[in-house]
Amino acid sequence: MKNIDVPIFAIDFEGSRKIGVVEYAAVEITGGQIARMNTSICAPKTKIPERDVEFFGIDNAEAFAHKPFSASVHEFCAMRRSGTFAAHNAAVEDSLLRDALPSPAIVPNFAFGGMCAAWSPWIDTCAIVKRIFPSIKSAKLSDAIEAFSLNGELDALADRFCPPRRSKWHCAPYDALACALLLMGICRTDGFENVTLHWLAKQSSPSSGASANLF
Repeated sequence: MKNIDVPIFAIDFEGSRKIGVVEYAAVEITGGQIARMNTSICAPKTKIPERDVEFFGIDNAEAFAHKPFSASVHEFCAMRRSGTFAAHNAAVEDSLLRDALPSPAIVPNFAFGGMCAAWSPWIDTCAIVKRIFPSIKSAKLSDAIEAFSLNGELDALADRFCPPRRSKWHCAPYDALACALLLMGICRTDGFENVTLHWLAKQSSPSSGASANLF
């Protein structure tokens, strides 16, 4: 990632439009390395259904002991002013962010130049895997991590960065780390060491008609 000189924040949310964000994580990639993580559980808009309690591993008592995501959205505005967001299937994270705040105000468009009033353009690791590595049978995050042989590195990072009990799939800190590591793994793959932010963003857009060619 030597040609990328701004931070990339790998974002993951647990929740839905109905109940809101019940956990978030943002992993900062700077200079091709994971620099830090910002994560928290959040009070939902409404009571979390029992099946979602089991899925997220967060019960209502724990969730409602925290502030709602709206209390933290200014942190995402600050991140977006300084860098670009990434996610695995970014439409989900973009939708939940826009539900909390339609835009981060006027921010730089680091990928394509100029300024914009949007959380986008996103780097979407799911879209990149599907487009650039079609031989991988599944673009599901856990399957992509396995395909790139990143499981051991992911678990080592989770030991460093994830809060207790949140080092597993469908926990925002773990999934955000996985997205960040997958992006780094893609950029370490032979022939992709010189990728630019512009190229990554272009490959992330399903409607761009982008070619897999680097140049």
